[in-house]
Amino acid sequence: MKYLFLMASLLTLSSAAICDEMLEKDVTVYGQNIHYAETGDGPPVILLHGLWGGLNEWQPIIDKLARDNRVIAMDFIGFHGSDKPDVQYHNALLSQFLAGFIEALDLSDVTLVGHAMGANTATYTAIHHPGNIRALVLIDGAGYRNPNRDLSQPPSDAMQRFRRVATGSTLSTTRELLERRVSDPALVTEEWVKNAYRLWINSAAAIADMLLEGGDVTEEEMRGIDLPTLIVWGAEDKVFSVDNTTRLGGDISGSEVRIIEGSGHLPQIEKTRAFLKAVVPFLKSTGPDQ
Repeated sequence: MKYLFLMASLLTLSSAAICDEMLEKDVTVYGQNIHYAETGDGPPVILLHGLWGGLNEWQPIIDKLARDNRVIAMDFIGFHGSDKPDVQYHNALLSQFLAGFIEALDLSDVTLVGHAMGANTATYTAIHHPGNIRALVLIDGAGYRNPNRDLSQPPSDAMQRFRRVATGSTLSTTRELLERRVSDPALVTEEWVKNAYRLWINSAAAIADMLLEGGDVTEEEMRGIDLPTLIVWGAEDKVFSVDNTTRLGGDISGSEVRIIEGSGHLPQIEKTRAFLKAVVPFLKSTGPDQ
């Protein structure tokens, strides 16, 4: 299972093979370096990581998806191998850089595959920068704005404590948070904990800001999404309840919902075969030739 958790050391390399023929590259977007890795040929599929994930959390599925697609795993601005300007990180910023990234690579008919925070950015982009987007795959995330959110107020004591953990407080608290994200805590190896710790410290400013942001899409906006959409959710997700699929599936007209039994917040890692069984046919059915 160690191959699932290749992480921080890999993210610092440039144009180095990491997954068969997958290469890490860089592109300039609005004067900032955006880091990504890609492999395969065919319709472009961009993998958008969650708040605490990166290339490591896509590793089990990349080869299978790349059989028929050009698979691109992008590091969001502020995260991992991409530049980390001293700015306030929020959904509009991440989405703007994603749209700029798509333009910089001259991509069209893109499928966005977003996990958690990445799913938030995917829905936001589908609304605000829809021009080059063909379809969405939303994994254990959606992007709804909390109607009671008040960013003018200072973070609560509880949020301050959680931010310390989420940005890399200690190895033990990192392990506790990782174990909450999976159905089977035995999946959380020492290697995963140490690499996650490095990643979270490396991206701490962006993580801290995005924790306060949450989603940024209203119900009305979500109902306006007119793209083929697949919603994939772990049945035992302790981070975002599977009950969210009822609301999300109802709001996005024509969307498909696939619940992955025996999985927590990371179905692409925990139940890779079931995850691919749901996603691969969807990608084929929404390809440019369909």
